[in-house]
Amino acid sequence: MSVVALHDAAALETLTDAELVARVRQGETPLFELIMRRFNRRLFRIARGILGNDADAEDAVQDAYVSAFYKLHQFRGPDGFATWLCRIATNEARMRRRRFHFRMTVNAEPEQIEEAPAPQRSNPMNGVHEQQLRQLLERAIDSLPETYRETFVLREVEQMPVADVAQCLEIEEGAVKTRVHRARRLLQKSLSNEMSSALDDVYHFGGARCDRLVAAVFRRLNTGS
Repeated sequence: MSVVALHDAAALETLTDAELVARVRQGETPLFELIMRRFNRRLFRIARGILGNDADAEDAVQDAYVSAFYKLHQFRGPDGFATWLCRIATNEARMRRRRFHFRMTVNAEPEQIEEAPAPQRSNPMNGVHEQQLRQLLERAIDSLPETYRETFVLREVEQMPVADVAQCLEIEEGAVKTRVHRARRLLQKSLSNEMSSALDDVYHFGGARCDRLVAAVFRRLNTGS
């Protein structure tokens, strides 16, 4: 159950990011759930694009939220919270990726990562084509070089402005455009013209995953981990 269920949800949804941050900093910790639900999909897709699998992406997003919660006092605002939060998630995912690469180099038998099961459609017959296309897109995006993949996910999948992507990745705006262009050229070798219409459903982030992530973060905050 939502930890803010007793609040006036409609009124709370009208609050800006900066207003939510201010109220959380003033002690209304349950309102941090609204921040998470507002950004869960974006942060998951960012982490998923960097890490290449669902399980590690969820863990990275949890770490990002816990880190952000304890660093809220560092956010100067009032604008730019989304970019600030995305940069934290990007850095968490990159650190996790570096740790995994390190384990790969020191272990004779690399650790096997268990993929989360694909989400089930309520009407499988109507969703077969969409699911197959989404899986094709995800495999193609996952096969991109890391620098191209993370930039492509932020700019094209998540539709973040070029300037925000540049801030998140700490690169020049021109580099963002170049990487996206090269990523598109690589993808065009294996994908049809259906790519653009299917991007919105890449790295599915359903309600169950959203609820699980919110609950996990609050468990960690309550225990101080």
